Parts: sequence; C-alpha cells; structure tokens
Amino acid sequence: MSQLPNINAAPSAGNQAFGNANSLNELDLDDFLNLMITELQNQDPLNPLENDQLLAQISQIREVGATEQLTQTLSAVLLGQNISSATNLIGADIEAISDDGQRVEGVVSSVSISEGEPKLHLDLGPKARPSEESGEIGAGTYQYRVVWRDEAGNQFAIDPVASDGIEGGAIQLTGEAKSILISGLPVTTTAKQIYRTDGTGNGNFRLVDTLADGNVSSYVDSTSDANLSQTALNGTPTLLDNTQRSFTVSLNNVGEIRPPR
Repeated sequence: MSQLPNINAAPSAGNQAFGNANSLNELDLDDFLNLMITELQNQDPLNPLENDQLLAQISQIREVGATEQLTQTLSAVLLGQNISSATNLIGADIEAISDDGQRVEGVVSSVSISEGEPKLHLDLGPKARPSEESGEIGAGTYQYRVVWRDEAGNQFAIDPVASDGIEGGAIQLTGEAKSILISGLPVTTTAKQIYRTDGTGNGNFRLVDTLADGNVSSYVDSTSDANLSQTALNGTPTLLDNTQRSFTVSLNNVGEIRPPR
C-alpha cells in the first residue's frame, strides 16, 4: 500500500484536487496522527505496511510536531517582544495611522492585547500645531473653530488648542510660511466646517474648508490669509469642552516617536 506523502516534496498535479499548494503546510500533528491511524485501520491484511515504511511515517510525524512546537515558541517570543516594545511607548508622543485609517498624533495612554497583537490606545482632544508639510500661512497668531450640526440642526463647535501656543490656546507662527495641522477632531454625523482667523488672531472666523466625512479626525491647513474664503461664521454655536476621541493603533503603524511635549 502507499505511504503518506512526503511533506517536503513538491505537490504533484494529482494532489491539486485536494486544495491549493499550501494545504499540506496547514496540517498539524493531530492531522498526521489521524491519517496514520486511518491508514493502519484500512491497510490490506495480505499486504500490511512494512516496518521501514511505518518508521518513516513516524519520523515525519515527529518532524511535524517539532516544527509546530518551534513555530509556537517563536510566535510567543515575538509576541513578548512586541508587548515590551508597546509598553515602552506608554507616555510617548507618537505619530501614527489608527486602525480605522485616521492620521493621529498624541501621547500613548495604555496598551492592550487583541487577537495576539499589542494595541496602543490614545485619548486625544482637538489640537493645532505647525505641520511639516509646506504651506502659505505666514507669521502671525491664529485661532481655529470647527463647527458642525447634529441631525436636529443644532450647531456645535470646538476650538482646537495649541499646546505650545499663547494664552487662550491660539497658535503662533514665526519665520517662513508654514501649514498647520488640526488633529483629534470628534466624530460627527454631518460634515464639519473649519474656520480660522487671520494672522492678527482677531476678527471674524472665516471658512477654510469643509470635511464631508464626519469620521475624519485631522486636517492640514495651508491657506494664506489672502486666499481665505469670505464666508464668515454665523450664529453662536454651542462650544464643547470635553471632546476627547479614542484611537487604537497597531504597533507596525507607528511612524514617528517623540518625547512628550
């Protein structure tokens, strides 16, 4: 009778009917033992399995068992290293892409394990800071207001705060023209409008842009004062103070790590 196929041999065309070329690699130790027992139970009594054939199959089973154990050990070591790397980031200021595809930056507050993978957690409020991307915003003092309406038509707003800004949370730019990153924006059921003052930090909030997707959490403003829309913010929206948003980040999606500001 025939032996179990050699696990190291390339699959033949006849084997393709049983699955793809990687199907044998997915067998574990229990699968091989069940195959061997089934083979022994159904062997021809007039032509039983030879001893050397049986020993060869047992050798294959041992090899599969050793490989499976090694794989489990290496996976545990890798998970341990990743957990250590993740916990070392608690309290660090990072830039990353969240699991829901948002660009985020802020301090890692905690770490959890999900499906064998460490996850970083960030609880972020709305902030403004100079961006590394090029822009046309000149030196000056700027204040932002992000406005949206709920489904009932009520108008709400948040004022992104510059953590290193001047009194009142305004962001101050010096030197060459730059852009400004607005991050930590809340989830809304409708579009969000981003308004900004000119470089004097006073006067009307004028429309910079509209974010049609309420899930978007960040925006880079590169518009000079001269190119700001003439549309000014009307009405008196309800200002919200506590609008922290929670983000989950996989370790391999961390782009930059900085000391806390």
